[in-house]
Amino acid sequence: MKKIGIIVEYNPLHNGHLIHLNKIREKTNADIIIACMTSSFSSRGDLSIFDKFEKTRQALEAKVDLIVEFPFVYSLERADVFAKNAIDILNLMQVDEIWIGSEENNIDLYEEAYLKYTDEFNLDDGKSLKKASIDVIPFKSNDVLGFFYFKRIVDKGYNIELHTIKRELTNFLENIIHDEHIASSSAIRANLELIDKFTPKYVSSSKDKILDENKLFSFLKYKILSSTTDELKEIFLVDEGLEYKLKKEINSYDNKDDFINSLVSKRYTKTRIKRMLSYILFNITKKEINMIQPIDINFIRVLGFNEIGREYLRKIKKDVDIYTNIKEGINMALDIELRISKILDMIYNTNVFEQEQSKPKENDDFIKTKNVMEE
Repeated sequence: MKKIGIIVEYNPLHNGHLIHLNKIREKTNADIIIACMTSSFSSRGDLSIFDKFEKTRQALEAKVDLIVEFPFVYSLERADVFAKNAIDILNLMQVDEIWIGSEENNIDLYEEAYLKYTDEFNLDDGKSLKKASIDVIPFKSNDVLGFFYFKRIVDKGYNIELHTIKRELTNFLENIIHDEHIASSSAIRANLELIDKFTPKYVSSSKDKILDENKLFSFLKYKILSSTTDELKEIFLVDEGLEYKLKKEINSYDNKDDFINSLVSKRYTKTRIKRMLSYILFNITKKEINMIQPIDINFIRVLGFNEIGREYLRKIKKDVDIYTNIKEGINMALDIELRISKILDMIYNTNVFEQEQSKPKENDDFIKTKNVMEE
């Protein structure tokens, strides 16, 4: 059985993603495609425009066979940590190959960089990981991730082959439209009217489910104003001194983007600030993260699967702890997922928390939360 892994955010799933999936099928003759997908937040700290269960539905419509969650506390991280955790999850899923989008489309470049790479980059001067390591891994965004995927596989001796597919867009963060059929996720998020043209119908037809990130700011503002500096200092990524700037600046702004820009400095990038604010919003502390992150991921959280995915889960369920519908107290990282879902439900009147804990559900197209552990 040929098992192919992919690492995705699908924020949103668009035509370029479908090309990626089709090329994988053509090149691999995969028996199963398994996606490790970020949950309701992206790795950069942005709220996804669709919640994780809606993204799961869309991924299944795109013929992904099995979607496993890349939990918030493992995915809101810089490139090297993000890559380490994603590879570990797909290794637990026993994939044979991982296929990624790449600007250069040349695995040999990763091997060359690996021979020069050192873990001793000094990030204390405020440089991002990418800037600090640019002389060693002088790649664009996807290939920086690709290098760290490669590094984790080699470092751990995982029996996984890494393959690349040339990206249709050279810079996935650009908001510019280069092709009449393909626009980046970033461009679509910047102008949601593009969703009709550049995403499949099963995505664009769900526009009523789009989450407006601007709604988060008043709750974030309340959290910062109602917290003491000592309380803020305990939140993950709130480095010493930032708690005072947060309290000082928050009342001067009426929207999240302007507030974020006020906090950006040589030391703290925009992405770093966005991640920090997400941790503040959900009251995720340094103590919690210090208990979770030092331990390598040793479980799988399943978000959705089709019949192929269900049969595969039955085959591996004795090899790894698999969680589908979840409840509080079984895992600290998943407890945080439940906390996030409760708050999103309160803000957006969604039912994400109910779906986290609901009994098995299925329909003619896919099975969302079937608890294979009970079968």
